[in-house]
Amino acid sequence: MSQGFTLIELIIVLAIAAILATVGLPMLTEFVADQRVRTVASDLTGDIAFARAKAIEASRRVFIAKTGALWSNGWRIFVDLDNDGVYDAGEEVKVSNGFPAGNMYVCTISANSDFLDGVTLRPDGRVARTSAAGAVTDGLYIVDTLGDAVLANNKVRALLFGVSGRVNIERQNGTLPCAPN
Repeated sequence: MSQGFTLIELIIVLAIAAILATVGLPMLTEFVADQRVRTVASDLTGDIAFARAKAIEASRRVFIAKTGALWSNGWRIFVDLDNDGVYDAGEEVKVSNGFPAGNMYVCTISANSDFLDGVTLRPDGRVARTSAAGAVTDGLYIVDTLGDAVLANNKVRALLFGVSGRVNIERQNGTLPCAPN
């Protein structure tokens, strides 16, 4: 009696494996994209909480500013020691290197948003705004389009600022709230 597999058995196993890969790969791609968005949202939320604590501790304005044209280039947290609203040497507290852009980006709803270039936290820990009360959609959005044009596939997390300066994370998958800025 010989041992081993017949050609028919091998073909059936390969066919089953191909079917599983065909069904599972898109789901895995979406899962990975959702985790990337969740990770960046968590990193930014942690840095905002850190900056808020620093603002209260130092009783000074603390800024979270993009280090390049896009949030994907990274951001810098600094305590504004000379109250000029601009980063100067010696004011830096923490730097994040950002994330690989690809299909993923961070944006704000409008070009007039208080968070277009960064987030400013007042000495009391509240978010500085140009208007008395911010819109409910005013915040930062982390988006991964998965590189396709299917709106339903977009993975989105909204970082929305409350009056106290705390951040609420909302999952808004399937939307495209804004373009990269």
